[in-house]
Amino acid sequence: MKSAMQQSNNPNFQISSSRRLWVLSGLLLSSVMASLDSSFVPIAFSDLIDDLDTSTSEVVWVALGYLIAATGPMLFMARVADRIGRAKMFGIGTLVYAVAMSACSYADSVSMLIMFRIIQGFGMAMFLPTTFTLATEVYPPEERGKALGIMASGNAFGFLLGPIFAGWLLDAYDWHALFLSRIPLGLIAIILGFTVFGKNIGRTKTERSHYDIVGATLLTFSLFGLLYGFNRLPVEDNHLDFMTWAIFLGGVILFPIFIKHEQRSPDPIIDINLFKNNKKFTRAGMAYSVMFASFPAELFVLPMLLIVGLEIRSWDVGLLMAVGAVVTFFISPKAGKLADKFGAERLCTIGTILAIIGYGLMMAVPLNGSIRILYLAMAVFGIGTGLFFSPNNSIIMSSVPPERTSMASGLIGTFRQTGYAVGFAVIASMVTAFQDRFEENWAGAALGNIQESTAKDISSFFHNGSVWSPEVLLYIFKMSVILCSSILLITLFFSIPNKTIKHFSNWGTIGITLVIGFAGMTFLGSSSTLKMKPILNDRFQKLKVVRPATAFDVTNKNPVDIGKRFALQGGKDIYMSNCAVCHGEQLDGLEYLGVPLIKNDYVEKSDINELSRHIREGRPLADPHNYTGRIMPGFPQFSYDETKRLVLFIQNYSLYNN
Repeated sequence: MKSAMQQSNNPNFQISSSRRLWVLSGLLLSSVMASLDSSFVPIAFSDLIDDLDTSTSEVVWVALGYLIAATGPMLFMARVADRIGRAKMFGIGTLVYAVAMSACSYADSVSMLIMFRIIQGFGMAMFLPTTFTLATEVYPPEERGKALGIMASGNAFGFLLGPIFAGWLLDAYDWHALFLSRIPLGLIAIILGFTVFGKNIGRTKTERSHYDIVGATLLTFSLFGLLYGFNRLPVEDNHLDFMTWAIFLGGVILFPIFIKHEQRSPDPIIDINLFKNNKKFTRAGMAYSVMFASFPAELFVLPMLLIVGLEIRSWDVGLLMAVGAVVTFFISPKAGKLADKFGAERLCTIGTILAIIGYGLMMAVPLNGSIRILYLAMAVFGIGTGLFFSPNNSIIMSSVPPERTSMASGLIGTFRQTGYAVGFAVIASMVTAFQDRFEENWAGAALGNIQESTAKDISSFFHNGSVWSPEVLLYIFKMSVILCSSILLITLFFSIPNKTIKHFSNWGTIGITLVIGFAGMTFLGSSSTLKMKPILNDRFQKLKVVRPATAFDVTNKNPVDIGKRFALQGGKDIYMSNCAVCHGEQLDGLEYLGVPLIKNDYVEKSDINELSRHIREGRPLADPHNYTGRIMPGFPQFSYDETKRLVLFIQNYSLYNN
């Protein structure tokens, strides 16, 4: 077996196997740590919303702020790395990233967490572009596919395996642990970043007379404006907000300005000619970016459905997600070798088809019963992504001239981050928009058909989480899968070897696939038994909201009874644990202990706030307003939400049991 020193006369390859292993370990550790973040945070969104008292539309910026900060400056930092040395930039980047990651664990508000995440993202922009270039530097040209396969495998492993660790940490602790647990990894990454490359690896410097700071700034603000618009305009009443439109249109206007600037720049951060004159590079980059744009359905909406909707433990959800991660991890290195033998484009095509099939299998997830089908779906999806990643990266790196390899390496990270950021912004806004529509229409129907006080109770019920119900979340998940599967057709189109389809332009193909996606979503919406608008009938007058008993072909779903829903949310449990001992399980009162609460004028005529205050404060025997002659103990330990649920249960008990 030939040693590394015999493989090439190039001194860059005259390193021992153990040294090469240390270099790759440092690169992989930082890359995995960064890719973990993309899948760590979405699985904790429900915990972040509760703990930081925020909303879905705000908490998504914990992820989007990170993605924008990582994507916008990435290419510029790749050029700076050429000037100061890639190894040095790698070390500084890991330091910034690890310190910001540690700070995230101490954030006490959503705005502070977003700020730290932006700094963390900037740290990733510093070190991530150098990883692929440094990996190829320690391998000879004939083994470049192997090096890229190892790096792609590590990135995919962190990206897809994140939920298993997030699930375990959320079960055992809370969202803070997602950041605290990785501090030791951050320290190791910092040490390796400053020591493992020695005096030779990654130390080459390129003198530059120009740095495209303007281009980096234009790209960052353009991405921010576009992603802000994609995320905010579809939800609430933001389409009527001037500032939201101004930010979005600013992003739209800045993007062509950025392109024009790059064409005139003496040393651009993106060589536009790579796209104009190199169709192979353009197709591979588009395919790679769109592949990541399809991931939010799997990494964001699916965990939300399983954890919040179906109430499956975070740990079990993480194990499910790990199936795809493990498959991808083992397939990616082999895919790099297979690409050298059978052709990278063929493997990319097969991988994309398998990813679409995997999404199709996910559509079969039931509301009740076993979710075993998801294990098969995740395995198929993992095989597909494993066959796609390293061959596609190999196409990107091999289709550029040697002097542009550093730029191409930076573009790989930019393609990935931009694709995922755009997909995440669109899917997150779709989730929020669907939930808002369900809530608005049901509350509106209540106002138009029953008395105002009761309508407010129903509206309050929805605000307490009914739009997080299994039916609604499954509906949203299937919509997300249809959209993400359709955009994967774009990846398929750009991956077909020796593409001969000349009837459609690239933009035309993108338009057609999106039309297919929206047509599929429209069909699902029209055929589903879960409708945006509630079905009204006489039972509305009795506070019973009834719709057909089937949902997504599940025939054993019972009608939705608001009283039972409140009980499930804790009102009945709180009553039975604290009040039934005096007032009885049927609320009819026990002699010498508690008064009847059924047909009680005080209970029926008091509003929620008054009764909540009464429950927390109690009423002593000497109180002049005590007309029953019995002591009412106070419950100051109850939160406002707990007392509100208790009051709603008591006030509506008789109606629910008619």
